[in-house]
Amino acid sequence: MSKLNDPRASLSESKRTAALLRDARSVLRRIDTMAATAAAVEDDSLELIGTARSAAEHLVSHLSRRQQSEQRGMKQAVRRLR
Repeated sequence: MSKLNDPRASLSESKRTAALLRDARSVLRRIDTMAATAAAVEDDSLELIGTARSAAEHLVSHLSRRQQSEQRGMKQAVRRLR
């Protein structure tokens, strides 16, 4: 069975994406904490933290779209099985 037709492969791929998305959101929250700390002490690393935040936001956005796409694919697969 190909990966596209194997429901177990699709499910495990979906779980991996969900785990990555959770971790990326966690990183984003951690970066926000770092930014608040750096702003409080007027640290000069705010520009780098801003760059890291932009990258983390981009990653969260990408993973969210991938998760939605995987969920649509799984729903379509379920409909085909009925």
